[in-house]
Amino acid sequence: MDKLFESKFMKGLQRFGEKLGNNKGFSAISKSLMATMALILAGAIFQILATVPTLFQWFTTDSQIYKILYTPYNMTMGLLSVFVVFMIAYNYSKSLNMKPMQNGIVALVCFLLVSAPATTVTLADGTTTMTVLDSSYLGATGLFVAIIIGILTVKLTHFCEEKNIVIKMPDSVPPFLSESFSAVLPLLFNILVWYGLGTVLSILTHGQMTLPLLITYILSVPLSALNSVPGMLIICLFACLLWTFGIHGTMVAYIAIMAIVIQNLSANAAAVAAGNQPVFYASMLFGAVACAGGTGNTLGLVLHGLRSAKSEQLKAVSKAAIIPGIFNINEPVAFGFPIMYNPIMAIPYILTPMITMVLVWVGYAIGFFKPGYVTILSLMPLGVGEFLTSMAWQNIFIPVVGIIVGLIVYYPFFRAYDNQLAAKEAAAKASETAQA
Repeated sequence: MDKLFESKFMKGLQRFGEKLGNNKGFSAISKSLMATMALILAGAIFQILATVPTLFQWFTTDSQIYKILYTPYNMTMGLLSVFVVFMIAYNYSKSLNMKPMQNGIVALVCFLLVSAPATTVTLADGTTTMTVLDSSYLGATGLFVAIIIGILTVKLTHFCEEKNIVIKMPDSVPPFLSESFSAVLPLLFNILVWYGLGTVLSILTHGQMTLPLLITYILSVPLSALNSVPGMLIICLFACLLWTFGIHGTMVAYIAIMAIVIQNLSANAAAVAAGNQPVFYASMLFGAVACAGGTGNTLGLVLHGLRSAKSEQLKAVSKAAIIPGIFNINEPVAFGFPIMYNPIMAIPYILTPMITMVLVWVGYAIGFFKPGYVTILSLMPLGVGEFLTSMAWQNIFIPVVGIIVGLIVYYPFFRAYDNQLAAKEAAAKASETAQA
């Protein structure tokens, strides 16, 4: 294992993870997606309030009460990409020492131009004509478009500023007015680029293809491979390997999978709202990476430490880690045992979530576990997130699978590491006694 950790492949993986974590664009995307947690949670609460009564047939999805309760969900999750594109441009421009508010507005304008251009429609009865925005790509389905536009609009504006392609006002002009004029040309260039691309594409395809649809189509091939059981196993392996080098691998991997997870849950939410059953997507397996004590499903390891550790270090860490572990926070274990740069514990840390993922997939395949449709991405105690996402009692047992697998897989490695530490501690005490 020491040779593996020092191999060119592992060193390259470490450098790759560090570059991703330090990249300003990647960091902006990460911060912005994490910043949507409050919106997602608020939408999830109202989605649960609207959905639970239908399970008991208190009212139907066609009732007025259901529509009223579901409206906050439509105004949060239904407009998720609108908030995301603004926040990505805001955070990215802030990291580049640009004007974040102006760039956020520029990105938002360009996103709306290509994703929801204003259209005049006449109602079926022919009595009313109104201007409307197509909301098809304003929710989770437009996330990839929001990410691309949020980054590239800032890059184009940054290019204009570096090349002095801006309107400069005399020094006597107040700063707020001067800044407004300096934003005009970058805004116009961005509009010409994005709206021009959207318009040309629409003309060439006779209105059959939009830019968001094209981007979704282009990304569908690699994402379809990612959104598969083998793809999830690879992501799990990647995330856990990064953790063993001290890099928050779950966060790095989650940025790649988060948009897919939200889109799949949103698709199921729409299906449930229409009275249909939710379907299984492989992205739902990603939760198995950290379902029982955080990434690596380390709760089984903590239980071993509480029950039978000989080492004072592992006893102390296990006592400190049990409560965070119940809330799926694994940092006390990762830094305290530690897991990082520890060849003995790295093996079960990687194997446990991968085996758990396979077993959970079997549970979905036989119909015991139920697909989710409520978007809940924040930390929850054991089993709570799994239940609320699917509103199915069976899914409470997903963490149970993780705990059992953890107890089995971690045990021989824990015993070897515990004996090693206990021997070192005994030798240190003997040395202190001899010196005294």
